Formats: sequence, structure tokens, C-alpha cells
Amino acid sequence: MLRAKIIFVFAGLLVFASSSAGADDACANLITTRCEVCHYVTRICESLGKKSKSSWKRTVGNMVLYGAQLNQDEQRELVDCLSGPSAAITDRCRK
Repeated sequence: MLRAKIIFVFAGLLVFASSSAGADDACANLITTRCEVCHYVTRICESLGKKSKSSWKRTVGNMVLYGAQLNQDEQRELVDCLSGPSAAITDRCRK
């Protein structure tokens, strides 16, 4: 019984880790394919950790008005990603 619980917990951690990695990949993909079309990555990275979620929402909304190709779900995902950047995104900015 204890072994089954340990395996279940471990499996749950693997699912969490893979979904987190997937979110990082999706975020990095949005930055690369949508934001970097017009901006150098350094411009984006300079604002990480400095803007609030509402500021990022306003920024992403403005970029859509300027022609950024982002649907509503992608806009929400990008705002979440930029307002609470993961280690993968901040590592990308350090390069």
C-alpha cells in the first residue's frame, strides 16, 4: 500500500513537471514567434520583473493594436508568462 502511494505521488510530480515544462515551452515559443518579430529579446528581458501583471496586460494589448498576431488565449498566456517569468524564461534572457 505504501509503495502504491509513493508511486502515485511520484507520477503526480512527473505530470506537474511536464505540464510546467510545456508552459515554459509555449511561453518561449510565443516570445520567439510573436514578440521577437518586432522586438529584440533584450527589450523584452529588460522589463521582466519590473512590470506588474496589469502593466503586461496593457503592453500586450497595445502590441495587438499595433498588429501583433495573438488570439485571446495567447494574450492571457503571454501576460501570465511575462508577469511571473519562469526560470526557463529568465535563463533565456541571460544568454
